[in-house]
Formats: sequence, C-alpha cells, structure tokens
Amino acid sequence: MAAAKAAIADKNWTEARRLLAPLVAENPRGAAAVLLARSELELGRPEVAAPLVAAFKAWRPRHVGARVLGARIHLASGSFDEAESEARAALELEPDHPAVPRLLERIAAGRAAAESERLVRLVDAQHVRARREGPTRELLAAARTLQRMRPGPDWTRDRLQATIAYFHHASDLRAALRNYDPHLIDISTRFDYIAWPRRIQQYVRGRSVLDVGCGFGGYGMGFLIAGTKSYTGLDPAMELDSSRAKNKRVRKWEDMGVTPRQIAEALPAIRLLQSSSEDTTFEETFDTIALHNVTEHLMSLDEVLRGLTRLCRRDSVVVFHHHNYYCWNGHHLAPNQPAQLDESDPRHQQVYDWRHIDLVPDLPEDHYIRTNLNRVRLDELREVTERYYEIERWDEVPSSPETLERLTPQVLDRVRGTVPDITERELSVNAVLAVARPKR
Repeated sequence: MAAAKAAIADKNWTEARRLLAPLVAENPRGAAAVLLARSELELGRPEVAAPLVAAFKAWRPRHVGARVLGARIHLASGSFDEAESEARAALELEPDHPAVPRLLERIAAGRAAAESERLVRLVDAQHVRARREGPTRELLAAARTLQRMRPGPDWTRDRLQATIAYFHHASDLRAALRNYDPHLIDISTRFDYIAWPRRIQQYVRGRSVLDVGCGFGGYGMGFLIAGTKSYTGLDPAMELDSSRAKNKRVRKWEDMGVTPRQIAEALPAIRLLQSSSEDTTFEETFDTIALHNVTEHLMSLDEVLRGLTRLCRRDSVVVFHHHNYYCWNGHHLAPNQPAQLDESDPRHQQVYDWRHIDLVPDLPEDHYIRTNLNRVRLDELREVTERYYEIERWDEVPSSPETLERLTPQVLDRVRGTVPDITERELSVNAVLAVARPKR
C-alpha cells in the first residue's frame, strides 16, 4: 500500500493502478478500492472507478472522501444530478470540507455547459429551415436561453463559447437567427477573426460597421459575434468567388469552405464589396468605420481619411489599428518576430533589426515595401488624422520586450544614418490604436 500511495503522490496513476489492483481483488471494500478508483478516474476511466467507490460506500457510507470522489466520478461522466447529490452528502457529513464548494461550482458549470451544448445543437439543426421559413417557438426559446448565458473568456477561440457570445451580444434574436451560420462561427474561431472585433467591441456592438480593407470576407461573422448590427466589408483585393483566406492564427492561407459572395448572399446582415472606399458610392452612413492594419498601406492616406468623413453620422466613430512601419517587423515580411529569425537566411538578413529602414533607398520602384507600404511616421499619421477628426484615444502599443532588447545604441545610430531625425519611440512602437470622431 505504501508503494501505491507514493505512486499517487507522484501522480503516476498507471503504476498506482498496477499496485492497487491485486489489493482490491483481495478486498473489494477496503481502502485500496478508493485509491484505485481515484487512479482510474485520473486515467480517464470514470466508468471503471464508479463501481469501486460504490462497493466501498456500501461498507462505509459516511466516508467523506468516498462521497467527494463519487461526486467527481459522476461529474466526469456527465451525471450532474448524481454528482450534486454526492457533493451535498459530503457537506452534510463535513460542513467545512474545503474541496466541496469548488466541486459544486464545477458541477454547476458542467450542467450549464451541457445545456448550452444541447441548445447549440438544436440551433445548428434548425438554422437553415429557420432562415427560409422563420424560427419555431422552440428555436426562439433556445436562442433566448443562449442570450441569457454569459460566454466564457475564450469566446474568440472556442466554437461553443463564440456561439453563446453571438446570441448574448445580439440585440434582435430574430435577426440573429436569420444571420446564424455555424460553419462561419467555426471558421471565425479557427482563423482568428474575432479577436479584433472583440478588442473594439465597445465601438461596434449594436452598431452598423463599415470595415475598410476587410481582407478576405471572413471578418463579418466575427463582428456579428461581437454584437454588430450590420457589417459592410470593403476591399479591392477581395476575390468574391474564392474560398481561400488567411488563417491568422497560424499565418497560412487555407480554404474557408465558403466564398465571400456566398456569405453575402446567405446572410442579410453582411455585405461584401470588391472595392475601395474612394471608388464606392454609398447612399447611407455608418455608426462605426473600422480599419485594421490598413492605414499603413494607403498611398493616399489623406484622401482616404478625408473621404471617410462623408460616410459618418454626427455621432459616428472611426477606429483604426495602424502597424508602424518603423518598428522591428514593420516591413510585413518574414521574420515576424525575433523567435523566427534565421540570420543565415538572405531574406531575413535584408530586413531584421530595423534593416528594412536602411534598405529603402536601394530598393527597385516595384518592390513590395515601396508599392504597398506608405512608410508614414507616427506624428505624420496623427497630424493627418487630426485634420479631419477629433481624436478620443491614441494608444501607442510597444513592441515585445524580446524585440526591444534588440534596439541597441548601435542599431539606433545605424538607422539614423538613413533617417537622421528618427526617435527611439518611433522604433519602439509596434502599433497605434486610434479612436476618433469627425470634425463638424
């Protein structure tokens, strides 16, 4: 028994099981049965653990540890009523037991998760018919229950939590059901299309959003999950009939399984246009205009920001995230972060440690950095913004500590050979998050 207890202390559950099994065979109701049950539970076999604890409890029904272990086993099996009954029996025997309150919380969370999974399965099964014929009372009731739930903190990454967030943040459940698409919610979590809408949720929830430079058509559902009322995405490079999109979580191009045209045709709250804001004539205005890592690409930055004011209402807000060209990875090429740096790679040699700034004078006119990055400096960006907008928020986001460690005095001196008035601040800031309202 001592060797088995030592194995349990080391969390070597397989060894504990090997040592305990003969002891339990000799005495199925002894203390070894509880230890073996715990080992089986830790090894992911609650169905094996359950009869072991039951046999022990038949002999010692007032054993608190067995009751607590029984509750854990029922919880692992998804038997929430039985788990709660065992946990409360343990509390009656030992009201101050330290583990039971937390166990009851886990049981309640497990019951809620099971209920949310059931409701999501129901909505998934009926959403196509509801879009065509309207929602049934059962479906509306399910959506209403999901709306009352609070999504977990990982709703940008977890499909179930993202679905709960979709209904929780919705202001109109019938509209939410018309625009519900489980495949797009799944894509949004896997391709990381929710993190940006969540970051600016206070500016987009319940509002009409124009997303300038929206990319590949996948962000629309991410904005709806964050509570956006309607979404219009603009990008001249968007291929309306291609299902290829950038998986931002793994930084690779993948098949989204649906094209932008199909998304816009199926979901009335999403409109996707292969165009730029300069070339599109709108008859409406928008509550929020968002630009995510777009401003650094605009060769006519002043013209675009000025033109967007025409699409604003009196209380509209413009939100942009700007990736600073003068930071370590402002070149938008590999490597993206120091951990990816391969100093033997000729492509990395050209740009790493702010060498992309030195490189510009020697680049051909058709190079990506010359044709796709405007190289606007931080103070210039703020000056252009302030011509047309009142800035409410200007957050300069620093590069990572690992990156800033590489900004040595020697690097600063080298860069100043190309840009004499460059500041350490300009080289340190990775991005700017700006929130502004049009001047009236």
